[in-house]
Amino acid sequence: MKYLLDTCTMIWLLKEPEKLSEKAVRLIENPHVEVFVSTISFWELSLKHAIGKLSIGNLELEDLEELFTDELFIGVIGLNEQETLSYHRLPIFGDHRDPFDRMLAWQAIKRNMVLISSDPAFELYRQCGLRLIR
Repeated sequence: MKYLLDTCTMIWLLKEPEKLSEKAVRLIENPHVEVFVSTISFWELSLKHAIGKLSIGNLELEDLEELFTDELFIGVIGLNEQETLSYHRLPIFGDHRDPFDRMLAWQAIKRNMVLISSDPAFELYRQCGLRLIR
């Protein structure tokens, strides 16, 4: 089984790991489990930092990829052509239109990954095949 961290989970892992559920921590720390972050989250973090909505303390955004891969042993996945071309197939539920969340959900669905997130908005996408751990 492969797991994908949402952006908030990434931030909590770096800044406030006590906010993560015990189950999430067990999975992330298990050396026999494949855990990934998406370049979508890096893009979201960079955008939020640029508009003043995010600070990650003394870390430089440009160092995050190395921090995740080399220190936390978490892989990085990019967005592929089929995920972007088929994104229109993911329904919009209610007023949840966050493009970063929706693309992370779609990427997890398309790659048969389990999304690790505490965001209740992701529950909406279970009916589309999203597997979720909170």
